[in-house]
Amino acid sequence: EDALKLLKEGNRRFVDGRPFGSRTKHAARRQLVDEGQAPHTAIIGCADSRAPLEMIFDAMPGDIFALRNAGNTCTHAEGSMVGSLEFCTGKLGSRLILVLGHTQCGAIAGATTTYQSYQSDEPRAPGCALEGLLQGLAAVAKEASSDLGPGVPQDKLVSHAVKVNVFSSINFLLKFSEPLRDLVRKGELDIQGGIYHLETGRVEFLGRSPRQDELLSSKLSVPPSMAMNTVRTSEDGTLEPNLAMQMLKEGNERFAVGAPLIGKVNRSMREALALKGQAPHTAIVGCADSRVPLETVFDALPGDLFVLRNAGNTCTHAEGSILGSLEFCTGALNTQLIFVLGHTNCGALKGATSAFLSSKESKKQASQALDVLLNELGSVVSEAKTQCRKQATLDEIAARAVKLNVFNTMHFLLRYSEPIRQKVRAGKLEIEGGIYDLKSGRVEFLGKSPHESKLVRIGSNVAPSLKQKIGGP
Repeated sequence: EDALKLLKEGNRRFVDGRPFGSRTKHAARRQLVDEGQAPHTAIIGCADSRAPLEMIFDAMPGDIFALRNAGNTCTHAEGSMVGSLEFCTGKLGSRLILVLGHTQCGAIAGATTTYQSYQSDEPRAPGCALEGLLQGLAAVAKEASSDLGPGVPQDKLVSHAVKVNVFSSINFLLKFSEPLRDLVRKGELDIQGGIYHLETGRVEFLGRSPRQDELLSSKLSVPPSMAMNTVRTSEDGTLEPNLAMQMLKEGNERFAVGAPLIGKVNRSMREALALKGQAPHTAIVGCADSRVPLETVFDALPGDLFVLRNAGNTCTHAEGSILGSLEFCTGALNTQLIFVLGHTNCGALKGATSAFLSSKESKKQASQALDVLLNELGSVVSEAKTQCRKQATLDEIAARAVKLNVFNTMHFLLRYSEPIRQKVRAGKLEIEGGIYDLKSGRVEFLGKSPHESKLVRIGSNVAPSLKQKIGGP
């Protein structure tokens, strides 16, 4: 509170045109040399020349520990930002971190334009460091656009994105730094945001992040780019479903814009996985299609994902293998998120649709294993056909079937596995679905099944094909 009061009073003097912060004397400068620094506040600000932090808050040398880059962001040089703040709050004793954006921010305006270009053009790899920075900030523009809806004037969208970006940086600090979280929990550190208005010189103080309480439970200890040289092992423990899902979303966004962080896997990483065991944050049921390499799509390292793949990301066959594997992953490995991923232009669903439409009955005499697989997917195609317009094409029906099939697989897991149902009922497991778009590289996240609450209360203990083998009812 005292540090925040000093900032507010200093900004008031700056606005009123009566600063005294620059009136330093030799004795004061000498004292900083002899006794060291003890800044009352650490500030993440923009590099913009119109927003000089010490002047805005009429601060003396030694008052403010200043970190600045274009866009006051942690999307790049994140280790430098977080590490510097851990030093300032841990070693120097600063009790306040302020993330300060400003009006008419060129970086945010550029990121907004970059995001809007995604809507009409294919995402591409950055051609220079600046493009990489703007692509990293595009998620902020996306959130701002979602908040305000379509048809918003550009200046209003950029203005809101500035505010979203401030909280995004605050959330990043809370999410990826245990030392900062620990100080906040103890009441020894406050992290707040603000916006400097170029037009008036005033700082609008925004307070804490609305997500602070949620993010204080994060188990992540280093920023993503610093974690790229480490792998998840059994020593890392369990990752909560919401954090696992966030890692999937962030990894997919990096992949989609052509800015993956995953690098080479070295010997020490492989040895860690071999000696310490695995602790995947997510189990994925995906399609065998060669165009959908799951670790690449989610920019994931070995040890991150427990992957099950077959044609059509289905449980219609090899159901015991799929269910047994998932029961092992969610039980022995304690993974708390199962993600079922379909994809556009799925050959298995197109084949099933063609087989269904070419036959008067939902099944035809099978002459090979592939026929059996396609016939078993016929129930999904049949439901898709009823949901489409009467004159729907094969491609339209198949596209609808892709989504229905994702939910069909989720329902199968809930219907035929009591261990999975128990964990879902207890809140120790989430099952969600998504569709990977081959053209854009982005995953559409579908969430949970609307029928989950019903399916967790009823169901069989074993899959149909396993009943005879194990003597089930």
